Amino acid sequence: MNKVIFFLSFFIPTIIFFIFNMLTPFWWDDYIMACFITEWHSPKTHLNSSFSDIITSIYNMYHAWHGRIIVNFINFLFMYLKDKTIFNIFNTIVYFLFIIMINYHVVGSFKKITGYLFIVTNILLWLLLSAWGQTFLWLTGSLNYLWTTAIILVFLVPFRKKIEDKNYKPSVIFSISWIFIGILAGCGMENSASGVFLLLFAYFVFKIYKKEKVVLFEILSFIGFVLGFFILINARNSLFPGLFGLFKNLLNVGISFIFNEIIVLTIIVLLIIELLCFRKKKIDLTTYGYIIIVLGSVAGMAFAGYYKGRATFITQIFLIMTLLSLFQQTKYIFNKRYLYACMIILFAFFIPSFYSGSKAISVSFLINESRERYIISEIKNGNNNIRAKTPILVRDSHCGLYGGFDILHRFSEYIEEYEYVAHNSAKAVWYGIESLDGIPISRSSSTSYSIKRFLSRRKHEDLKIDDLFAIIYEDW
Repeated sequence: MNKVIFFLSFFIPTIIFFIFNMLTPFWWDDYIMACFITEWHSPKTHLNSSFSDIITSIYNMYHAWHGRIIVNFINFLFMYLKDKTIFNIFNTIVYFLFIIMINYHVVGSFKKITGYLFIVTNILLWLLLSAWGQTFLWLTGSLNYLWTTAIILVFLVPFRKKIEDKNYKPSVIFSISWIFIGILAGCGMENSASGVFLLLFAYFVFKIYKKEKVVLFEILSFIGFVLGFFILINARNSLFPGLFGLFKNLLNVGISFIFNEIIVLTIIVLLIIELLCFRKKKIDLTTYGYIIIVLGSVAGMAFAGYYKGRATFITQIFLIMTLLSLFQQTKYIFNKRYLYACMIILFAFFIPSFYSGSKAISVSFLINESRERYIISEIKNGNNNIRAKTPILVRDSHCGLYGGFDILHRFSEYIEEYEYVAHNSAKAVWYGIESLDGIPISRSSSTSYSIKRFLSRRKHEDLKIDDLFAIIYEDW
């Protein structure tokens, strides 16, 4: 029975995540990443049709947009395949491994990972991430945030082992291979790499202070990471706002960070005080490492000048890891009633949030699918200049379509002309038509009303599933 519960603890969250992926369509920047790119905001004229096109697009992206070359390659590749199901499978695997890696770093051993910890980690991510849908479900967002952070967690594994075991010394082959893992970790996301760079700096300072010998994997890992980091930031050197601007941005980012994360920060501080002051216990060195990455990633956002949305992902991940690590160190201090009470409170927040998020994901899928079928029907009727309803209004951040550009309306006061050109031309190229424009809709669609209409007419009018989506689009 215990083995069944253990299996279900891992299986159920993972299969739910896969279903949510299946309900999330290609969206927003995905269509641009399907096209041959000269400049990001230029009109898109054709899809990437060869490996050569992909490499050229990566090169152009590096000089025109950002230096995330590994992410961009994978992104272009998935969009070249044009099959979201392939991505959904890989993304679910990466998500599962991502949670496992978080748990590993928290407890220090794969054998110590429990179904309870796996579920709690999933719930905390759902409740505490600012842009759960954008960073986990949306294809381009997931590759930029989930996948790059998963690589960082893998990169840090031997360092975690070295902290646990001072005699840990991996083989020469392993050490050499970690150069390449370091490159991948270094050229992921700008603020993520900033956080890890600060951690590595602190790590080597600590080793020098303790007069500990530096082993081969540490040297080669650091070299690989710095090389990847250089490749990443070399493409965005124009972002430097000047010393005064940097100080001003850092102040703004710091205030936003404290304001947005005040609840989690308060709990972390209270747990630290409990351990250090009242229980007279040492805090694990790894917990300090997570805090360093948090601070480094926040500092890295000073170049952009804001702390919000999906850019907070790496910071919030390591805040959650800090929280879990501290709870792990205090779980033997407090009695079981305390732990049960924490779980009850956690589920009290999670259940209504999960219902709301699941509903938003499902509704957005139905609305988007209804419009996709409308566009395809127009194409079949010979229409190459199509106007379709927009936007798909999403108010729950757990949906992958939250906060993204839809098919744009040219005369919208909130949209710049270059955004209209880039996104609409990319989606038009995707469908193989001349142009695509938005028909602005000012209210949300009630899919429940449309479904009721469909069910009431289904039997006597012999309606099919296509008719359901036609009714949803009509009622939108």
